[in-house]
Amino acid sequence: MKKAIIFLGILSIVTLSYAEENILRADFRHRPPAMVIKEKNMSGPLKDIIEIAAEGLNYKIKWLIVPFPISLVDLKYGKIDILHRTIKTKAREAYVNYLGPIGYQQKDILFLVKKGQEGLINRYEDLKELHIAVKRGAAYFERFDNDTDLNKQANLDDDNMTEMFKMGRFNTMPVLDQSSLEVALKVNNVTNFTYANYKHIQKIGNYYGMSKNSRHAGIYRQLNQVLLDMAKSGRVAEIYQRYGIQPPVQQ
Repeated sequence: MKKAIIFLGILSIVTLSYAEENILRADFRHRPPAMVIKEKNMSGPLKDIIEIAAEGLNYKIKWLIVPFPISLVDLKYGKIDILHRTIKTKAREAYVNYLGPIGYQQKDILFLVKKGQEGLINRYEDLKELHIAVKRGAAYFERFDNDTDLNKQANLDDDNMTEMFKMGRFNTMPVLDQSSLEVALKVNNVTNFTYANYKHIQKIGNYYGMSKNSRHAGIYRQLNQVLLDMAKSGRVAEIYQRYGIQPPVQQ
C-alpha cells in the first residue's frame, strides 16, 4: 500500500512537471477592441490567435492581467514567455524575439490637448516647450522615445494619465491607442479634450514579444512560423472579423 502511494506521488509530480513544460506564461492588458477585460474575463483576437498558434505545438497559455510596464520587465528577465502587442524597437531587441508580424496597422501618434489648444503643437519642435506625460515602458516613435531634451513624465496607465490630464498636470501626451484612451476618458468623465494639429504618421507591425530568456525560447522559430502561416492563409483576418474588428493588413 505504501509503495503504491509513493508511486502515485511520483507519477503526480512527473505529470505536473510535464504539464508545466507545455505551458507558456503570458500577460494580458485592457486595450480595446483587440484586447478586452470585462469582469476579469479576457477576450479578443490577439488572445485567440496566439492560443491557436501555441495549441498547434501542443502548448497552452496561462494568462495573467498585469500592467504593461511590469509585463515588459518580466519579459526581459524571462518571468513571462509571451507579451502581445509588443512594438518593435532597437532597445527591446536585446531581450525580445519578435513573433510575426501578423499584419501591419496605421498607428499614427496623436497628441492629446485641451479643447481650443490644437495649435499648441503644430510641429515636432513645439514639444520642447511643454510638459509631456508618457506611459511607462511604452514605445511611441524613435525620435520621440530617444529625445532627452523633452520634458517627459512617466505614468502607469491610461486611467492614471487621464486623471492627471483632468487636473491639468501636463500639457499633452502622445496617444498610440486612441480608442483605448477615449474609453478611459469617458470613464473618468473627461470631455474637454481634442488632439493637436501635429501628429506623427507611421505604420507599425503587429508583433508578439517572446522573451529570449524564456525557458521555452527553443520553440520560437516554430511558433513564429505558425503565426506567419496563419496570417498568410487569412486565418488571422478571420479571427479579427469574428469580433467585428478590421484586421491588420498584409504586405
